[in-house]
Amino acid sequence: MSVYEPDVMRKLLSMLEPKDMQKKFEANWKDAVKKRVGSWTGHTERMTNPRPRRQCEWEAEVVEYINYLSEKTRIRSAKALTRPCLDSRIPILGPHFLPPSYLHARKRNPSEPAINPEVLYLKPLRVIHPFYHPELARCPRCDCADGVSWDGWTGTGPRDVHGVMLDEAAIGTQLRCESC
Repeated sequence: MSVYEPDVMRKLLSMLEPKDMQKKFEANWKDAVKKRVGSWTGHTERMTNPRPRRQCEWEAEVVEYINYLSEKTRIRSAKALTRPCLDSRIPILGPHFLPPSYLHARKRNPSEPAINPEVLYLKPLRVIHPFYHPELARCPRCDCADGVSWDGWTGTGPRDVHGVMLDEAAIGTQLRCESC
């Protein structure tokens, strides 16, 4: 389990970019998060209990972080035999993400931490992605591994999962099988 603080992670990853690209990196990140939240919240009219906007924003930040990790470890050539390694300065968090708690807010600003109930009641997020689970690249219908590709995130966003100990959300990428 990893506590994910969106502002901290975005700043940390932007500092790894060249100096002249840092502002553009952060702007692109924020735009991608905003677009994802917009696409997820566009489906709320059919839901009996729509997700709180702050929950969607936090989950979209997590998804953007995973997209960043995935892009950094993506095979760029058909001739490459292994995936590139991540820079040692990039933290590897997940696949179970916890939202920041009041303790995090208090430690970041000890004089007067903002008590924000919207942030304190966010649900954890479990992620199913090939970065964490490459062994899942099998078609559930025909059980073949050849011609199976990961095809983007689920379009409607995370789903609520009710556990024994706590409720959480889960999101995954879609599989596409060429045979089926």
